[in-house]
Amino acid sequence: MEDPLLEEDDLASTADATTLGSGNDNDNVGVDGVPRRLEQDELTSDGNNETRPRRHHGIPTLAFVVVPMVIFLASTFVAAAFLPPSPNPPTENSDDDGDDDGGPSSSMSSNSSRNNNSKSENNVTARSDNHIVTTPTLLSMRDNNEGGNLLNVHDHQLYTQIKDASTFHYHAQSSNYLTTIAQHGAKTLASNKYKVEYGDSLTLDWSPREGDVNDEDIIAIYCPSFEVDPKKFRDVATLAQVKATHAIHAKKSVGEMEDNVWYIPSFPIVREDSCEFRLYSHSVDDASNRGNAGNDADLEQEEEQKHHYTFMATTGPISLTSNIVPTGIHIGLTGEANEVIIQFATGHAGEPLVQYSEKGDDVRNSIELEQVRESSMVASMVSTTKVKGDSTTYVAADMCEAPATSTDPGFFVSPGYLHNVKVGNLKAGVEYNYKVGLGFGQGVKWSDEHVLRGPTPRGATSSEEGKPALTFLALANQGCAESRYDTVLGADPPTTSPGASGSRNNPARDVADLVSSLVDDARTTIDSVHHLGNLAYADGAAHVWDAYATMIQSYASRVPVLVGVGNHDYDHSGGGGDGKDPSGVANAFNPPWGNGAFATTGGECGVPVSKRFAVPGGGNGVFWYSYDQSLVHTVMLSSEHNMTIGSSQYVWLENDLAKVNRSITPWLVVEMHRPMYNSELVNWLNPMVSEGMQNEIEDLLNHYETDLVLSGHYHSYFRSCNGLYAYECDNAGPTYITVGTGGAPLDANTTSLIPNSHTEHFDREHFGVGRASVYNATSLHWEFVAVGGDVIDDLWLTKD
Repeated sequence: MEDPLLEEDDLASTADATTLGSGNDNDNVGVDGVPRRLEQDELTSDGNNETRPRRHHGIPTLAFVVVPMVIFLASTFVAAAFLPPSPNPPTENSDDDGDDDGGPSSSMSSNSSRNNNSKSENNVTARSDNHIVTTPTLLSMRDNNEGGNLLNVHDHQLYTQIKDASTFHYHAQSSNYLTTIAQHGAKTLASNKYKVEYGDSLTLDWSPREGDVNDEDIIAIYCPSFEVDPKKFRDVATLAQVKATHAIHAKKSVGEMEDNVWYIPSFPIVREDSCEFRLYSHSVDDASNRGNAGNDADLEQEEEQKHHYTFMATTGPISLTSNIVPTGIHIGLTGEANEVIIQFATGHAGEPLVQYSEKGDDVRNSIELEQVRESSMVASMVSTTKVKGDSTTYVAADMCEAPATSTDPGFFVSPGYLHNVKVGNLKAGVEYNYKVGLGFGQGVKWSDEHVLRGPTPRGATSSEEGKPALTFLALANQGCAESRYDTVLGADPPTTSPGASGSRNNPARDVADLVSSLVDDARTTIDSVHHLGNLAYADGAAHVWDAYATMIQSYASRVPVLVGVGNHDYDHSGGGGDGKDPSGVANAFNPPWGNGAFATTGGECGVPVSKRFAVPGGGNGVFWYSYDQSLVHTVMLSSEHNMTIGSSQYVWLENDLAKVNRSITPWLVVEMHRPMYNSELVNWLNPMVSEGMQNEIEDLLNHYETDLVLSGHYHSYFRSCNGLYAYECDNAGPTYITVGTGGAPLDANTTSLIPNSHTEHFDREHFGVGRASVYNATSLHWEFVAVGGDVIDDLWLTKD
């Protein structure tokens, strides 16, 4: 059967591709290399730009809407009834061209031709459910069915059962019932530690003294430890689920252990001073149901019955000694030269501090600066002692919709205090030792020491022959390694490293480790990491954000992280009024051509990401902004917001692009979460959204000679042909790349592919990140680096 993605005459090598961004339209270039502003009539009337075909704005091309829809509806029947199973796709996509000197090429070239990897896709079938992700519980509990899948806080039968259909009983009428029951209860519950820090392991065991312990009995964790409402737990599981979870962790951690033991490999971040575990026995009104295994199917069958839980034992308070320890340390850019912002979180309030010194300086001679609170400028070097910052936080009511606004178990919990400290007067390219701290009373709780590098200034060129002037990494669709995607038994904790071949067991951790290894690689200087949206996939479960921030700290504490907003970060339809939505809109964007594709249900409306991640100013917060690094002007857009002609985002984008001085920043990179071009038909709405975005902003991007457009959203890697404009290659447009391979489950091989002639490379077999190395004003090297370190795809962009 013919390849459904590529046509026969599209299999030519990219060696004959024309140069990107050649700038032939001299009429549109003003003084100092700044393109002339595009007038409105040039966007909406024919004949004003004869070198580029016209697009029709507002309504997507009929063929592009109808054809994918027909493919999607028909493909399930066709594939199931007539097509053979798809052969295994190739696992190696890199062709060795023998050119390993790392220097710029004189023309565009690629190590993959247009049929690479895509050629193996020999059937067209409907999408799988790969994009349906699981939001984990605080302790990453598993069901006790075969496979031990993660339980989902959004559909947790036990949570619902306890909230809506249960009563709790105690053996004694006493204001100090916990002590009473611990002394006289039928069972004991013990912990091997009564002081823990975040990330410590913990082991619980329970020993029956009267009767058996049943699989449908439950253990719940309460934080703070003195919580008196039994329904206000942080997490809860049946003993059957505890055993399933323990079996997975024990396989890789402590070996064979007794059935009445629960090993917790990493205690989660909880912004309280203490927690405790409590054991309850379970019964139902119908005694014949006693003895069920306690899995979700059984719980659903019992939903109409009355469930009773009788308190039996408690561990007593377990002290959390790290509530003042800084967590989630990461660096951002402010847009000011020689300045970064360092962010971190703690469970207690205090004065946020940063102490730093040039690497190699004697600590006794370290220079400490003081920043005036609420000032946008950092003071010059003065003989003060500390760099001070400010703090913020948010509550459930600050967000837009449920479940993010819910305080039920599994959803909102306090993020603690989120601290921001600006550090200035940094020398470009110079390394600094630094540590963050929380001042309280007469002392300071300091973090471990980290290293950062002074930011790369606008217009900076390479100081060393053959070395790039700027290198950044790009990824999207990551998630939280501690709990979300380790779906294979024995995958927790992660067992792979970037030097290994990689593993699907814990891909988000694998990708985080890959980024860390690339940042640490002395052969290459990484200047920043660009995250194109769908960061944590919290979807209203606040504890996931802390786990995510902890996971990325290994690299985010070393280089600036510039984030964009994806659908899972924004995820609301309405409720943004009264200033709740930090982007300033009351209702989420829902254009006619979106047909519901923008409607999501997490309800966070960008509050956590905007509170946790600082970005350069001049736009609309974390939603759209721009900045200069070295020879690159980067624009981050929000594909979750209105970008139609005349909208505030469109007007801002046009103004921003018109101001770019291409003689200083000759490379123009535009980033957004949803792609304008791709090859997949995950569902028929996505091509409609892409076409709608093209109709609105493609002419604008093309007029200002955008070089590279980076996106995510699809859980795969895609690279278009060069010079893509209006579905035509070598047409003086950008190169479009999707790098949605950051850790979320990759799209299945059965996902439909759209026949097209603009795909150069497509890959849904590798997790990884993009690496862009800008050598000079005319040469940019793009690589797709997979977990394990292999370069799967690469491209040289060159221009006159």
